[in-house]
Amino acid sequence: MSRPDLPTLVSGLSVMVLGSVLLLDSAGSLHLDFGSLAPLVLTVVGMILLVSGLARRDGA
Repeated sequence: MSRPDLPTLVSGLSVMVLGSVLLLDSAGSLHLDFGSLAPLVLTVVGMILLVSGLARRDGA
């Protein structure tokens, strides 16, 4: 059994979470503005960069 591609997995999960948050915002369940959404987006981008850098170092 092969190992999953970790950067792709984290990217996919991050996009799903971000999409869910935006869907809840548009449905009226959450009230987000740019000030509260920008740190979330930057965190997701940072996680993706971190995981891809670690996976490259490990030889994955």
